[in-house]
Amino acid sequence: MNAGRILSEHRPLLVLVLLSALSLFSLVTGTEGSVVHRGLSRVVHIAAYPFLKLRHVAVSIPRNAYHFVADYNAVFQETKSLQHDLVDMKIKEAALRALSLENARLRRILGFVSENPRFTLQPATVLESYRGMLRIDLGGRHGVSPSMGVISCDGVVGIVTEVADFTATVATLHHTDCRVGAMVLRNRLRAYDGVIHASGGDFSHLCALEYIDTKEEVRVGDVIVTSPESQFPAGLLIGRVSAVRGGVGLWKSAEVEPAVDPYRLDEVMVIIRAVDAPAFVAGPPEALQRAPMKPTVPGGAASQAPDMPDMRSLQERYAP
Repeated sequence: MNAGRILSEHRPLLVLVLLSALSLFSLVTGTEGSVVHRGLSRVVHIAAYPFLKLRHVAVSIPRNAYHFVADYNAVFQETKSLQHDLVDMKIKEAALRALSLENARLRRILGFVSENPRFTLQPATVLESYRGMLRIDLGGRHGVSPSMGVISCDGVVGIVTEVADFTATVATLHHTDCRVGAMVLRNRLRAYDGVIHASGGDFSHLCALEYIDTKEEVRVGDVIVTSPESQFPAGLLIGRVSAVRGGVGLWKSAEVEPAVDPYRLDEVMVIIRAVDAPAFVAGPPEALQRAPMKPTVPGGAASQAPDMPDMRSLQERYAP
């Protein structure tokens, strides 16, 4: 107890004496106090490590939080910029696609016009479509008049029914106001009334060729074209027979699917003037050979001179 009390009372002095002895020993022996230095350094490092770690964590947390917020904001702004660029690219791509399709349509129209020199055509843009009616951007100021035919590169579209100064209304084959002279291309068969018209309501996509004699032959798939009695030039495509109804009584009818869908049209062509194709107007050559000559002088003598051509327009000849 006395020894412990003495050590406790004189601890600083004993530590000083011990350190002095170690220093004198190091000086006398001429060696460095590496053991003491390493021991003291290790003790200091071990004691200071928790404080250094705590300091590192305390400093790194705010720094990391700042960088996270700054980086998130930068990424967010970059994402918004990329989204805007993507939207702009999609808009430009859609515009280029629309221009490409429009260019293809216009090239097709030009090709159709060049391949049909007997037509005087006026291209028009479809402004709106509603229940089988089209409104186009041509009117009376452009030479358009009622009963003129309207076509596309695929076939018959309809008939002009109303004309204003700069616009016109077209009744398509889907509308009940449109009645077009038609015949079967294969055998030149006409119906009793000679016309094709809309079947049912204005929303029906089919047309009807009614009052066909049950003895006449009409088949599913037959091509229907305009007849010489039509206000259109003869031989223009109308559609194809999709079904044949009846056949029990005196008459039967044919359902015809039009070749042109008016609700998908952007451009049409108005027939201002046309020259009939002789092959469609006169029929097969053998029919011409069997046709009797018309007497033109008293006494029944037949003139050998050809008939003078009818110089009237198709609208003047066939307008209702």
